[in-house]
Amino acid sequence: MADSSAVVATAPPSTAPTSCHPDETVTELGRQLARFGRAMVRHKAQQTLSVGEAATAAYGLLFQLAERPQRAGALAEAVHADPSTVSRQVAQLVDRGLVERQPDPADGRACVLVPTSAGREAIDVLRRRRDEHLATVLCDWPADDVRQLVGLLSRFITDFESKRPPAPVDPA
Repeated sequence: MADSSAVVATAPPSTAPTSCHPDETVTELGRQLARFGRAMVRHKAQQTLSVGEAATAAYGLLFQLAERPQRAGALAEAVHADPSTVSRQVAQLVDRGLVERQPDPADGRACVLVPTSAGREAIDVLRRRRDEHLATVLCDWPADDVRQLVGLLSRFITDFESKRPPAPVDPA
């Protein structure tokens, strides 16, 4: 049996500057992002689903498919999830009539997943719920603050997505 503590793979050192901003500012940003993540998890867990609705996790797939119908494997990659998990969630959406399988125009042997009209209606309802909740949260904020938040958050997400750390090195 190999000693699991013998080798830990690490990514090569980053060439990016390590201290663009004061360490305490970056640390506090990390804390606030973690806090926001926990708040989102709590919020999703507290959402009550009415009878007949698919599991909350499956709705993320529905939103992804609304942007671009795709095969199940591509969908799993797009949402960074295990294909078996995505397959179960897609089955829920299909069973509830929110998604349908259609022949892939590029390869008739395969199928793409496409939201049905009921699926598109569900997306509209979910977007309205989300927007109403955000409007309630931001009700006391000045309009300029909300616009600034949107701009900064958009910029942060774009930079976050484009400046991913290198993948860990496989020791094998």
